[in-house]
Amino acid sequence: MSARQLIVLVIAAIAAVGALLLIRGVGSNRAEPTADNTAPVIGEQVLVAARDIGQGAALAPSDLAIASFPEQSISPAFVRLSAQPSAQAEYVGAVTRRAFVRGEPITTGSVVQPEGRGFMAAQLPPGFRAVAVEIERESAAGGFIQPNDRVDVIVTHRVEEGTQRQVRSEVVLQDVRVLALGDKTATQTSGESPEVIEAQVAVLEVSAADARALAMAVELGDVSLALRGVQAETVGMGDAHPSGGTGQTSGAVRVHAFGAVAGGGQ
Repeated sequence: MSARQLIVLVIAAIAAVGALLLIRGVGSNRAEPTADNTAPVIGEQVLVAARDIGQGAALAPSDLAIASFPEQSISPAFVRLSAQPSAQAEYVGAVTRRAFVRGEPITTGSVVQPEGRGFMAAQLPPGFRAVAVEIERESAAGGFIQPNDRVDVIVTHRVEEGTQRQVRSEVVLQDVRVLALGDKTATQTSGESPEVIEAQVAVLEVSAADARALAMAVELGDVSLALRGVQAETVGMGDAHPSGGTGQTSGAVRVHAFGAVAGGGQ
């Protein structure tokens, strides 16, 4: 082997070693940010859902966990361990007013302590009443109303004016929340098509004044539920009022059972 060939081989070996060292250096530099990403979150500990929890569930110990949230992400509604050190035990048995996903903070307004009462009583906010009405599929948006949807309550009745009989429809209550239909209290959250709910009773959550208006509407004629869209809207009540009373503008009615009302006398 000539001296020239030997020099070429030495230079090639040095270049190979240099390239290997360069590759290792780049790899170690890229790995450093990964270590920073695994650093623990510095913040405050709050109560969270340990798994997906449905509406109306009584919280068990396995449903609750503790997680740290950054200070700037803490809401006043979160259950903070700094204020309630034993919150994980205190909230066992509380009833959820809505569904939670895994890792979502538990908020004070979304759960309620039943205090020895039934599920429906625990769901009712102060000042509200649960009123049951009979329903039919045809008068409940074809069965496509879901719990937690909002509806208008309409009464259709016949009136006699002299020798003529007329049919009138009036909006009795607006923006009523549907909490359940029949024995179904959870909203459909999956599936390829809307679920049709067959129910014979709708339980509405109404104020005391609205409960009286609803009872009057049931006696006055046939009651039906009109499904509202998810977008906020403002609709005038017009001449909507039950027999001789003043118009009821309710934004506080909820339904514990869905469907449409098939009222009593005509």
